Amino acid sequence: MGTLARYAVACAAAGSIAAITAIPSSAATWSITPTPGADLSYFSGVTATSSTNAWAVGAAYDFSLGAQRSLIARWNGTSWSRVSSPNGSQLYNELYAVDAVSPTNALALGSVETAHGINGGGDGPKKSAVWQWNGSTWRIVDLPSAPTTPAATGLDMLSATDAWAVGSYYESLNPVTHTSPYMAHWNGTTWTRVEAPAPGNYQNGANAVAGSSPSDVWAVGSWRNKGKTEVYHPLVLHWNGTAWSQTPIPDPVGGVGGTLSGVTAISPTDAWAVGYKDYKTPTSFHWNGTAWSEVTMPPLGGVTNNFTYSVSGSATGGVYAVGYTSAQAVNPEVLIEKWNGTAWQVESVSTPSGGLLRAVSASNGLWAVGYRNAFTNEGAFTNRTLAMRGSG
Repeated sequence: MGTLARYAVACAAAGSIAAITAIPSSAATWSITPTPGADLSYFSGVTATSSTNAWAVGAAYDFSLGAQRSLIARWNGTSWSRVSSPNGSQLYNELYAVDAVSPTNALALGSVETAHGINGGGDGPKKSAVWQWNGSTWRIVDLPSAPTTPAATGLDMLSATDAWAVGSYYESLNPVTHTSPYMAHWNGTTWTRVEAPAPGNYQNGANAVAGSSPSDVWAVGSWRNKGKTEVYHPLVLHWNGTAWSQTPIPDPVGGVGGTLSGVTAISPTDAWAVGYKDYKTPTSFHWNGTAWSEVTMPPLGGVTNNFTYSVSGSATGGVYAVGYTSAQAVNPEVLIEKWNGTAWQVESVSTPSGGLLRAVSASNGLWAVGYRNAFTNEGAFTNRTLAMRGSG
């Protein structure tokens, strides 16, 4: 599929630029690394502790069981290899995020389908769980319950004794009521649920979490009130070491509603959140230590859908956001954008048959993962794991 032309995007929030760490404007060089993953497999999370130790997680379809199974792969500095991982049931098991603090200490967040759904295909009830790596094996640990079973998708490890998992849960299922943000904290031994604000009277949820210190942790997602005309609004929650509180953030300019899907915290005065508005246009917000302001990421010309799912950055390595872009009824193409200190610029990348990126890690190396489009030996359309490595 086509190559994305590299160009600069003007920043709409001029007042926030002065507080942003200056980043070299040079573009990274991206290459595809071979990955384990047969037909109907994907990665949704990635992390690295060094140039010789990285993890990618997701799911791979088991045709004998007729269900997705947990997929964990490890980078040793030369190649990716699949690592044996447990599953909590004979049904769908999927991993959404991964983080690590050393080669012997990593966590992955996912879900376990506990019963068959009405239509099959993974639509049954699920429980959230954490896969824990001790240096030799992975084991599954259930997350603490809420009033109902939580659905957690975001994970961040600040240390071996400080990690967060975030998502959402229904306050009640009989009758069905509104959803609230779900927050669970890991102290190195146990997970404990922590309360968080829910500004909307209908739907509230966190999609991602990241912190620069134990007293500076951000969780982002969306909220909305009940009603046919109500739209989603960006949700930002902050942990100060004692409690979660909602932090004001403006609705995206020129958009109808907005959702945040990724966040990175570089320092107490430098954090980024990315997502999309209008259900088709990427956008980002920057925290300067005082307030959040929007930094626009206009869509590519002539393209219908543009989404950013994940963002990662460091004080020296730059800030990167990933997702996908596609014209209507056309296979998606991977999207990588870099903040050059003044504006977002699209990185020049190419995949042979299109694809989608769900996660990026810019600490201890530069990785972006997702899936690529492919065809089976019989000529049927499928998707397979994709890992792209950046350098420069």
